Amino acid sequence: MSNEQSELIQDFLIETDELIEQLDQDLIELEQRKNDFDLLNKIFRAVHTVKGSSSFLGLDKVVDLTHIAEEILNKLRKGEITITSDIMDALLESIDYLKKLINDIKQGTDTTNITDIVKKLNLINEGKIINNDKNISQSTYEQSMQKNINKNEPKQIAKVTKAIEQTIRVDVNRLDALMNLIGELVLSRNRITQISTEFEKKYEGDFLIEQLLETTSHLGLITTELQLAIMKTRMVPIGKVFNKFPRMVRDLCKELNKDIDLIINGEDTELDKSVVEEIGDPLIHMIRNAVDHGIETPEERIKKGKPKKGTVTLNAYHEGNHIVIEIKDDGRGLDPEKIKKKAIEKGIITPEEIKTLSKEEIFGLIFKPGFSTAEKVTDVSGRGVGMDVVKTNIEKLNGIIQIDSEIDIGTTFKLKLPLTLAIIQSLLVEVSGEIFAIPIISIIETVKIEENQIHSFEGREVLKLRDSVLSLIRLNEIFELEPTYSNEMYVVVVALAEKKIGLIVDRLIGQEEIVIKSLGEYLGGTPGISGATIMGDGTVKLILDIAGTIDIASKMPKINHKKNKYTNKITTNYFQNLNQSQNLNIMIIDDSATDRKIMKRLLNNIGSFNIIEITNGKDALAAAKQFQFDLIITDIYMPDMDGFEIAKKLRELGYNNSIVATSVRDEAKNNKNYSLYGIDAFISKPINTSELLNIIENLKKVAV
Repeated sequence: MSNEQSELIQDFLIETDELIEQLDQDLIELEQRKNDFDLLNKIFRAVHTVKGSSSFLGLDKVVDLTHIAEEILNKLRKGEITITSDIMDALLESIDYLKKLINDIKQGTDTTNITDIVKKLNLINEGKIINNDKNISQSTYEQSMQKNINKNEPKQIAKVTKAIEQTIRVDVNRLDALMNLIGELVLSRNRITQISTEFEKKYEGDFLIEQLLETTSHLGLITTELQLAIMKTRMVPIGKVFNKFPRMVRDLCKELNKDIDLIINGEDTELDKSVVEEIGDPLIHMIRNAVDHGIETPEERIKKGKPKKGTVTLNAYHEGNHIVIEIKDDGRGLDPEKIKKKAIEKGIITPEEIKTLSKEEIFGLIFKPGFSTAEKVTDVSGRGVGMDVVKTNIEKLNGIIQIDSEIDIGTTFKLKLPLTLAIIQSLLVEVSGEIFAIPIISIIETVKIEENQIHSFEGREVLKLRDSVLSLIRLNEIFELEPTYSNEMYVVVVALAEKKIGLIVDRLIGQEEIVIKSLGEYLGGTPGISGATIMGDGTVKLILDIAGTIDIASKMPKINHKKNKYTNKITTNYFQNLNQSQNLNIMIIDDSATDRKIMKRLLNNIGSFNIIEITNGKDALAAAKQFQFDLIITDIYMPDMDGFEIAKKLRELGYNNSIVATSVRDEAKNNKNYSLYGIDAFISKPINTSELLNIIENLKKVAV
C-alpha cells in the first residue's frame, strides 16, 4: 500500500469514527422524534458519506452494508415506510456491524460476516417486515415528510462545508509536546516572579526594580493566557462519552423490560482529552447500575404511585477548575440498613465498626470490591465488580464521589474531576521541615486544631469535626520524618472517591499552580507520592498521592497514642533522648522550613546533637517548660511572636542557657540592644559555620 493510499484510509477511518459515534445518538433521537426530517436527513447524509468514501477506497463490505441502509433511510425520507421499533433495531444493528468492519480495517483483518444483517435490511427495504408502530399513521408520516423534503438542504450543506474548512486535525503527540513546553514556561514564570519579589525586598523603590516587576507581571499574564489557550486545544466535549449512553439505555430497557427516559444535559462541557478517556468506564457502570438497580420495573413504580416511566439524568457542568458530572435517578434509592447487612454478611466490615459510620460512609461501602445488593446475578449486574471499577478510575484522577440518596425518591452520584492532569492548583503544606503539594481538587477544607482535640479510637486517631468523626493520618508517620514539636497543627480534610480523611500537617504555606513532573523509572512507584514539581526557588517538591497515602496508613500497625497537654507519644519518645543522652540538646525556632533544614545540616556537620525543630514561639515556650535545652537558636522576624519576645519570655520562665538569634535583615544585625532581651549572641544569615562552632565549643566548656 502506497503512502498516499495509507493516508487516505487513515483520513477515512478518522472521519467514519466521528460519523458512527454521532449516528448511534441520532438514531435513538429519531426513534423519539419520528417526524424530525432534519434529523433524518442528517443521518442519511452521514451514511451516504461513509458509502461514498468506502466505494472510492474499494471497501466492498462497507459499501454493501451502507448502500442498503441508505436505501431504507431514503424510503423513510420519502415517507414510503414509517419508523418502527423493528426497523430501528435493524438500523442500530447495522451500525454495530459497521463498527466491526471499521475495526477490521484498523486491524488489517477480515472477520466480520455481514450476510445476515444485509438479508434483514433487504427484507425491510422490500417491505416484508410489517410496520407495527401504532403511534403514527402512514398518511400522517408521509404528510410530515413531504412538508420537509429538501427544506434548506443546500444551506445546511454549505454550513457544514464551511465548518469543516475552519478546523484542522492535529496529532495528539504534538499537543502533548505543547503542554510539556507550557509546563516548563509556567515553572520559569514562577521562578522569575520569586526572584523579582526578592529584588523588591532588597532594593525597594528602585526604578529598574519597578520596571522588572511590571514586566514580570505582564509575562505572568501572557503565560497564563497561553496556558489556557493550549489547554483548550486538548479539550473535547464530554458529549463524546455521553453519546454512547442513549443506545446503551435503550438496549438495557429492552433486556430488563423497563421503560426509562435518559435525559442528558451539558454535553458541550469540555475537559481534557486524558480525563475523557478515563471516565468512560466509570460512567458506563454507573448508568447500568441506575437502570438495573436504581429504576424499578413499571409494575413496581405504579404500585408506589410513581410514573410508569423512570428517569435517569446525566448532567455535566464546570465548577471552578473542576468538572462535575451528576448521575441522578428517580428510582428506589439506597437502603442504608440493607447495605449494612450485606457488608457484614460479606465480611467487608465488622458490626462494631459499622456503628461508627455516618450515612454517607455507609453509602460508600458499595464501592468495596465484591459488594453487591443484587438479589441475583444477571448479565447486567450482581457480581460486585462495577462500582469497584468506578472507585479505582476516579481515584486515578484524584476525583471525588459524593452520594445522596433517599429511599423511593432516588439517588444522585456526584463526580468531581480535574479539568486537566498536567497543570494543577495545589496547597503547599509543611511537614517536619519538608514541603508537600496536595492537589486542591482533593481538599474539602482545612482546620486549625490543638493536640488535645485529637482522640484515639481502636488504635486510630480521630477528630470530632462538627457532627462527624474524621479519621486522621499524621504525614510525618507515613513518610517516617522526625516530628517537629508543636501543640498547634493543621488538619487538611481530603476526599478520595467516597472516602474523607484528615491529614495532619505542621503548617499551611499557600496555594500555588504547579506542573506535575514524573519521578522517572526508578522512583515512579514510590508509595504515597504521585510526582514532583519545581518551585519558584528551583527546589523540587513532592506531590502527595492521596490514594497511596491512605493505603499506607491502612497498613500501618494500630498505635495507642498516649496524650498529655503538649505532646503525643511519638514526640515524647523523641524527647526522651533529650533527657537521657549525653549530647547537647538544641532547639531551632524558625518559621522557614528551608532555614531550619540548613541550620540542622550545619549542626550535624559540626558534631552529634539532639536537635528539635520548632515553628513558632508558643510551641517553643511549651517545649522549654517540659524539657531541658543546652542551646536555643531562634530567628528574629517571625509571625505572631518574634525572636526578641521569645527570648524575653524564655528568660522569664527561668531558662538560663544560651540563646542565639539569627536574621538576614540589617535592622536586626544593627540592634546592639539584643542582650537586653536575654540574647547571648547574634549570627547573620547565611550562617557562618566557624562562628556557630565557636558558640558550640564555648557551651561544651561550660558544660564540663
